[in-house]
Amino acid sequence: MSTIKQVAIKAGVSPTTVSNVLNGNVSKVSPDTRKKVEAILRQENYAPNMGAHILATKNSRIIGVIMFMEPRRDETVLEDPFSSTILGAIEVEIRNHGYFMMLHTTSDEEEVLRLSRTWKLAGLVLLFVPSKISNLINKTIGIPVVFVDSYFLDDGLTYHSVRLDDQRGGYEIAKHLLSMGHRNIVFLANDTFIPGTDHSRFLGCQQAFKEQGLRFESDRFFALSRDREERKVLYARLVAQEPKYTAIVFSADYYAAEAVTQLQEIGISIPDQVSITGFDDNIFSRLVRPSLTTVHQDVFMKGQLAVTLLTKFIRGEPVEETEVWLPVRVEVRDSVRRLD
Repeated sequence: MSTIKQVAIKAGVSPTTVSNVLNGNVSKVSPDTRKKVEAILRQENYAPNMGAHILATKNSRIIGVIMFMEPRRDETVLEDPFSSTILGAIEVEIRNHGYFMMLHTTSDEEEVLRLSRTWKLAGLVLLFVPSKISNLINKTIGIPVVFVDSYFLDDGLTYHSVRLDDQRGGYEIAKHLLSMGHRNIVFLANDTFIPGTDHSRFLGCQQAFKEQGLRFESDRFFALSRDREERKVLYARLVAQEPKYTAIVFSADYYAAEAVTQLQEIGISIPDQVSITGFDDNIFSRLVRPSLTTVHQDVFMKGQLAVTLLTKFIRGEPVEETEVWLPVRVEVRDSVRRLD
């Protein structure tokens, strides 16, 4: 393994410059030099002694990643393709920037606060954090923080975040269903946070209905259980009741794909008897049959942008925008039929 001195010789810089790049002290290092040194470090698979580094510096070169998510019963949070994809993207980008990732998943609000305050980190990425916790973290954490898919209180604070245009996604999928003749629609949600991801998607559905002079009442919003058997009962109940729902809008492909499979097991034809849509456009949406009409988002890019934004804050580089919003589009496949 190469030493700092050997890396410096290859880069044509001093060992001090290499050390500064490793430690994130780049205020006096030109962007071109930093990129050159980082490229050689990656090429040489340079691995610093992390224990010695943490003891010797104030910057640990570790970026913490906390995912606020309650796991489904008998499952882990990483079994959902959305979670594994975004965490994979974050890890790759953290490594590309010369940092190391420390991951923790929890649904305990106090634990999020405690870990955010006590970990010795260069920066922190927080995913799916409720607004009241985001507010406390933003006021008390003394390190750079970027939030992903989190919503915030109207409290006058500046939040650095990367998130999806969730309301637009809900609007577009409801607009598509309306264009296919569906009026009796139900929305099945992953969470009930207000403000929050699923609530915003539901608001988008309401907006599409309102534009056509229709109402999409709050009683069309159902929160899904963490228990698979309880969800299975709900799916069956929704397709059996009168008047029948002609379409079910899911806030995540995971649940939409699950419903397609479980409903077909009890003899319900998709989309002949009920249409189903998802959200995310992950691998489940493409593998399930019929394939899911869903809302596409670039999950990998979301993870990359979060880390890029965070490392700019860590290095003291200028940032053009504090909130990055990613676009959505409807991916039309086979799980929705046109009503006569």
